[in-house]
This record gives sequence, C-alpha cells and structure tokens, in this order.
Amino acid sequence: MRNQDITKKIIEILSKACEEYFRRKTPAQTLPSDIASEIFLQLPKDPSHGDLTSNIAMRLASLAKCSPLEIAQSVASIVQEMFSQEKILAHSKVDAKGGFINITLADEYFHDLLAEIYAQKDDFGASRIGEEKHVNIEFVSANPTGPLTIAHGRQAAIGDALSRILKFNGYKVTNEYYLNDIGRQIKLLGQSVKIRYRNLFGEDLPLPEDGYVGEYVIDIAKKIKEEKGDLFLKENAETDEFFRVRAVDAMMALIRKDLDDFGVSFDVWTSQESIEKKKEVEETLDILEKAGYIFESEGAKWFASTKFGDDKDRVVVKSDGSYTYLAPDMAYHLDKYRRGYDRLIDLLGPDHHGYINRMKAAVQALGRDEKSLDILIVQLVTLLRGGQTVSMSTRKAEFVSLRELIDEIGRDVTRFCFLSRRLDSHLDFDIEVAKKESSDNPVYYIQYAHARICSIKKFSRKRSLRLFFVPRRMELLKAKEELQLMRKLSEFPQAIRSGAEALEPNRVLVYLNELARQFH
Repeated sequence: MRNQDITKKIIEILSKACEEYFRRKTPAQTLPSDIASEIFLQLPKDPSHGDLTSNIAMRLASLAKCSPLEIAQSVASIVQEMFSQEKILAHSKVDAKGGFINITLADEYFHDLLAEIYAQKDDFGASRIGEEKHVNIEFVSANPTGPLTIAHGRQAAIGDALSRILKFNGYKVTNEYYLNDIGRQIKLLGQSVKIRYRNLFGEDLPLPEDGYVGEYVIDIAKKIKEEKGDLFLKENAETDEFFRVRAVDAMMALIRKDLDDFGVSFDVWTSQESIEKKKEVEETLDILEKAGYIFESEGAKWFASTKFGDDKDRVVVKSDGSYTYLAPDMAYHLDKYRRGYDRLIDLLGPDHHGYINRMKAAVQALGRDEKSLDILIVQLVTLLRGGQTVSMSTRKAEFVSLRELIDEIGRDVTRFCFLSRRLDSHLDFDIEVAKKESSDNPVYYIQYAHARICSIKKFSRKRSLRLFFVPRRMELLKAKEELQLMRKLSEFPQAIRSGAEALEPNRVLVYLNELARQFH
C-alpha cells in the first residue's frame, strides 16, 4: 500500500471510529458528514509517542461534552479494533496521551515502505494535492541596473525550490520574471553607459547624480564602441533611447547567464514596458474607475484601497500624469489572472511589506479572491567572511555578486545556504563556514551522508556483495537503528507536502538534516 494511501486509510478509520464513539456515547448526537476533513495526522514532537498523532479528540470535546482525554481513549480503543481487520495495520498500536490519539506503526508497514521506495525511486513522496491547479510564481525580477546580488540569489534559490516542490505535489507551475525596463533607474543606467561611452573617446564628463559606477557599465560602453565606433558621439532624438535599450539588453544577458548557471530557469519573461505599450494599465484603471474604486483628489488619481482593509488609499496616477509603481503592478497581476492562473505567488524583498495590503486590495477590487494571491517577503542576507561583515552597496559597486559566490563556493552549496532558513528570517551567510568540510557546515553534513552511501555501494560492487535491498528478507531489518532510519524515511512525503502547503522550502532541508543525522 502506497505511503499516501496508508495515511488516507488511517484517516478513514479514525473517522469511522469517531462516528462509532458518538453512536455508543450519545446516539442522538450526530457528527458532521465531513468529519474526515477535520482529521489531520501529524508527526509527534516526541518520538516516544509513536509515528503519527491526531488531535481530533480535542476538536470534538465541545460537541461530545466530555474531556478530550476520555474521547481519545475511547476512540483509540475503537481504532485498535478496526486496525486488527487491516493486514498492513494489524500489528500497529494505538494509544491516547493528553487528548492526542497516537499511532505506532508495525514493522511490516516500514518493510512495505522500503519496497515502495525501491519501486518508485525518484517519484517516492510525490502527491496529487495540486492537480488541475495552475500556479504562477514571480521571483527575482531584479531591476536590470547591475549584476544579481546575493539578495537576488536568495530569492532565486527559494523561488526555484518552491516551484520544484509544488510541481512534485501535482501543481502546474509557471516561473515568471517581471522585467522593470522603464522608469528613473533604467534611465539613469542608460545615461551612465552613455557618459562612459563618451569617456572612452576622451571626453571628461561626470556621471549623472546617482548614476551607476560599476565596472560592468564601462564594459557595456566598450562593447558599444567596438561595434558602433563614434556613431553615437553626436546626440540626436534617438541617442538616449539607444543607450537605455542597449544597457537593459546587456544587463539582462548577464542576469540570464547567472541564473542559468545557478540552475534557475524561467518560463515567462514579462516586460513592464510591454504592459504599458498594450495600454493594459489604462484598461485596468478604467475597470477600477467604473467599479467606483478610483477617485480624484489634489490633482491625482487614487485607488480606494481602504475599502478592502488597507490602512490608507493609494495614488495610482500622479498630478503630472505619470503612474506610480502600483498602477502597472495592478495591470500586471490582472494580466496573469487573464492568462488562466488559479493562484499567484510573488516573492519580494523586505522593503515591500507595505505592498502586501495594497496589492491584495487591488486583487479584490478586480473581482478576485484575496487568497488567490500569496506575497512572500524574502529577508536580506548579511554576507560574512570569517565572521566579519562584508559591506555592500549596488550603486557604488561595492557588493559581492551572485556570480562571485557561485565561482567561489559552487552552485549547490550556495543554493543550500540560501535555503537553510525560513524565507522570512534574516540570513547570515559566512563564506568561510560554507567552504568547511566539517559538521559545522550543514551542506557538508548531508553531502558526507551521500558520500558514505556511495562508498558502501562501491565496496559492495568490488566484493560482489548484494548489500542493497533483498525484498524476501525484510524480517532481518529489526535493529533499533534500522527501524529508526525507516521511520525517518517514511516522513519524506509529509515533509515535501508540508513545504508545498506552507510555501516553505526550508522544511525539506530540515528533514534532510534529520535524515542524515539518523543515517550517520
């Protein structure tokens, strides 16, 4: 029986046991018809309490008008009776502690589990909870004004891992990059490249105020000089636009290469400029205005976001007629919904906390369920080298790029470190620790488990020994350490599912650390 099927079977039995308890205890009282949807199985915090636990007795206490402990004890007794009729569960044990119903699965179940893992291989733990659901994950979306930083790298690692976990749970996922290719910062980048281009011809011109000073700006200017010569020394109406477009294209080529080498791919690249050119912003604002959610005040147009729980209304069109960031973002989200996505997930930096309420308000104003949009705030990374903080500033070109980190410690280690903590927790990333081959380095700890397994396999091949998986002799697996390792293996599907449901990919790393520890 598949791991997921046994969980469903136990929930089914628990549901029937609860119904039977109520029939015996209070015949006049009936349980809700969907009681099974109220039953959840979790891993006990204390391993001595078994392999699975349920708090359904606590949830039923008010309905039964008796203590959770009494319900748990009675239901556990009924479940034990029902288990005896099921081959795979016949020798499992059920008891009650403090209102929880605890289940200790029999060794035979874990023997069957090993056979299931062996048969399914890479598909073990996959589920269908997201079947038929289309999800769009938008992440990184860095302004193309410089190379990807380690902050962008953390978003990339988290977004990509989350995408893979959701796909493993049956969701149809699209990874999307939103390209902010217009606006003041992009204009400054173009101007910076233009000045560096003219500097290459001996013109002593300073960079614009707040311009970009990185070596990458000079590299773009050199490439333009090689290809175009002095063609753009004489300015005309098209000069600024040329440098803007050329700068964006060059930076996006660099960003795409870094992401590719980081093992992160995107299905869709959406340009803010294209959204505005298609008049989608105007259309979106028109929809909101007709619905009564846009009003004019102080010469500007405002979105009445307070009608949907925001703390204040938001300007969408400034008095000079230009859009605020919110206007194209609302159009962009409407565009994603129109493309057929059931759920949108945005990964944003820590300076976007205020963005959450206003965008959820916009989603509701556009006729969508606010629960269809998840906005996840990814906290910053403090880079350390031997315990000392490495200072960073993108505009001053004082930063460690994602590319430098990949080149120094490798893609896998970098991704692992970025995923090692919850995305809403600040991350201290010490490069020197990440390079250590010791238990201080969590990446190495897991890698060492894999290396030991490979060593055993290599040894077995040299000696012509069959050390791996003989289904006919499962009864030999009875040592305490063997059973503990099998129990930990059984938790993998739950770890994967939990990561998908909570949108927290770090849960899988927590599990892997525990599994490696059990193996070691």
